[in-house]
Amino acid sequence: MSIIILPNGTALHMDQELHLLTQLQRDIARIDEGPHPTTKDLADAPILEHWSLGMRMQPCLTGEVYNHPKLRTGAKTVTSQLFVFAPHHGYARTLSRFYRLGRPATDTER
Repeated sequence: MSIIILPNGTALHMDQELHLLTQLQRDIARIDEGPHPTTKDLADAPILEHWSLGMRMQPCLTGEVYNHPKLRTGAKTVTSQLFVFAPHHGYARTLSRFYRLGRPATDTER
């Protein structure tokens, strides 16, 4: 889920997203620091049968990037997953970094 910041500064769903991301960070850090989850840790986890890897679309931004640490100035790019979108405040936060937002694309530029 992306967090949308309204023109008045209200953040939609910020508390829910922050809770989910905090839990995710905690679990990944725990796996990195030590053993994998035990049978007891997973006792209440849902079971997924007949599973396979899949893909799903995530919100992102596209556009021309300037002053990026790894990309050529003016390059057309697709950002990583969009987490915070605050166009009325001039910024967005993706998985990897903040972006300052310039002018949006026109219908003919999309």
